[in-house]
Amino acid sequence: MNNQTLWKGVVTTAAIAVQMLAAETMRPLATDRPDTTESPYTVDKGRFQIELEIGALTIDGGQKSYSLGESNLKFGIAESTDIQFVLPLYEHIAGGAEGFGDMQIRLKQNLWGNDEGRTALAVMPYLQLPTGSSGISDGDFQGGVIIPYAFNSEGEWSFGVQAQFDLVADSTGSGHHFAFLASATAARPLTDQLGVFFEIVTVHAEGAPATSEQYFNSGLTWALSDTIQLDSGIRTGLSKDAEDFSPFFGISAKF
Repeated sequence: MNNQTLWKGVVTTAAIAVQMLAAETMRPLATDRPDTTESPYTVDKGRFQIELEIGALTIDGGQKSYSLGESNLKFGIAESTDIQFVLPLYEHIAGGAEGFGDMQIRLKQNLWGNDEGRTALAVMPYLQLPTGSSGISDGDFQGGVIIPYAFNSEGEWSFGVQAQFDLVADSTGSGHHFAFLASATAARPLTDQLGVFFEIVTVHAEGAPATSEQYFNSGLTWALSDTIQLDSGIRTGLSKDAEDFSPFFGISAKF
């Protein structure tokens, strides 16, 4: 065996060892979907994660809208920080408008509980850019801050709550108004791979007119591996201002 072959073997063995160590120390897959309540856990430093809503159909008063391929692309930029790009690939609104939606840039900072403990908290400011097609985009910059909190029971149930404060563009183009979202979710495994969640969401918005929406959401998650997860569910409106219901399905993966 010559020196070149020996060094190649050493380098290959070291690379495999590093990859195995990284896999062993990587955090469990934690996603911001399929429920509305975001996760307070961030993507590992140097890792990519994609959360894709393959499709969603919304029915409201006989009107149908749908979206395809909305992606949340995440990258861990520090041990407790990730950056996210939410890209609505295609939306079709009842009435005929269709095209690309407004992109969001989000920064999630975990404050505690990323790697251990029964509770976790994060803060996630975001900026929404008017990148969407005519009739789809709100036509102005928007933004806000999301605060998710998670806690685990001594049993199999895990819980999460969220407060979200938004500055939203008026549909009339006359400025911005404030909106507030609060949500609570509960989830538990059914088998080693299959899980279920239940969630309540309320959204209050100023503007002309002011609106108040309440939803009950539920669905399933299916872990194909430690880093790949399928999901499906339905969002059901409980109030007059809320959309009637919206079935959806998606997939998430970490690399």
